[in-house]
Amino acid sequence: MNDLSLFQYREFEYLLNENDLWLPYYGGNKVRKFQKILRNIKNEGKNAIVTTGGIQSNHCRVAALIAARHDMKCVLILHGSEKSFQRQRGNALLMQMAGAEIRFAEPEQIGSYMDRAMKDLESDGFDPCYVYGGGHNRAGVEAYVEHVHEMSGSIPESRIPDHIFLASGTGSTQAGIILGAKKAGWSHTVVHGISVGRNKKRGKNGVRESILMVEKEKRDLKINFYDEYLFGGYGESNEELLQLLDDVASETGIILDACYSGKAFFGMLDVTEKSNLEGNIMFWHTGGILNRMA
Repeated sequence: MNDLSLFQYREFEYLLNENDLWLPYYGGNKVRKFQKILRNIKNEGKNAIVTTGGIQSNHCRVAALIAARHDMKCVLILHGSEKSFQRQRGNALLMQMAGAEIRFAEPEQIGSYMDRAMKDLESDGFDPCYVYGGGHNRAGVEAYVEHVHEMSGSIPESRIPDHIFLASGTGSTQAGIILGAKKAGWSHTVVHGISVGRNKKRGKNGVRESILMVEKEKRDLKINFYDEYLFGGYGESNEELLQLLDDVASETGIILDACYSGKAFFGMLDVTEKSNLEGNIMFWHTGGILNRMA
């Protein structure tokens, strides 16, 4: 591994709910997003959730667990192999244990399946909330603007990151960190999103759209998004990536997964070396630990 001086900030394994004791949702950025989304769901009086993701989706795992904890119906529209899902553990197992209703769809069918699930729940007397995959909505972006602001209060000036690397999917987490860094006064901080599935054009557009969910006035913010580390696409990997994850675990005790955080870490090492980046480099661990148990 490259000998990098990294200032690492990891998500809490447990987040404090306003009305509960510490609740285990098993970490990751999707917990922070969904806590914000949950407040909106409760304020609107909704009692069911419809959302989507892959068969090892962190977002869907959190949606299923939060729905079970708060006595809500949850329907998950998953893309991927149903046969593979049934034999996997990790997030896939937790979705099933939480009692979520799971339907499978091809990627191009997800929108129509989501709409059908909404209608089915309404017919059964529920008042469902439509939650975009990955928490890709205003609340998801705002959760990370707030998170960076909260974190900035505990970081001394000498440790303010010059570069932040993270796994970027729909773009809402990266957008929140970009806006949060600006709000915190980190004017020189560069946020690097390593794609977990999207090509560069689509990925950058997703980040821009997410920024506009919070800031209606367009700003000239540079978006750094890399699609060179997909390893075949969303949920795909190879031996080189898996070996890096094992090396990181044995040398640092940090667990990365092949779908999200591992790709970001691999990309960070490569971009840092090729671009000769210097200064404080922060790796933002967005979760995916349970995927190593699949």
